Amino acid sequence: MLMTDIMELVKELYTRVEWQKTPGAVYKEDLAELIAAAIKDLFIMTGRTMQHSEDMWVYDEISEDFKVPVFFDADLLLDEREYVLVCAQIAFFTKVRTDVNNIVGYSTDALTITHGDKPYAYLTGTINELETRRRSLWFKMSRYTI
Repeated sequence: MLMTDIMELVKELYTRVEWQKTPGAVYKEDLAELIAAAIKDLFIMTGRTMQHSEDMWVYDEISEDFKVPVFFDADLLLDEREYVLVCAQIAFFTKVRTDVNNIVGYSTDALTITHGDKPYAYLTGTINELETRRRSLWFKMSRYTI
C-alpha cells in the first residue's frame, strides 16, 4: 500500500493560502496539522473510522513534546486529496477569521484606527465558497454517499 505524503499536501495547501494576510506567521508544521485534521475528518465523513488508527501516521519528532505528521499510511485518491485540501483551507481561513473577529478598531495615545479588520473582510465569503466546493466534492464521491 502506498503512503500519502503529508508534506506534498502541505505544499499544495500553501500555494492556495499563501497570499492571505494572517495575524501571525504560519509554518509548515501548522499546515501539516490542518491536513492531518482534514484527513481524520475525511475518515469520519466517509464512515471509515474503524479503518483509521494512530499507527497509520508517521511523524517527524521536532522535540519530545512536538511532532509533525509527515506521512499517512493510506493512498488517498485524487478526489479524497482535494476534499482534504478544501477542508484544510476552510480550517485555515476559519482560524484567521476567528483571530481577527475583534479587530475592528483600536486607539493609541496618538491616533485612532477604524476598520482594522479590512484585510480580512472577505473571509466569510471565501469560507462559504470553499464549503460549497467541499459539498460538491462530497456528492461526487458517490462510493461513500450511496
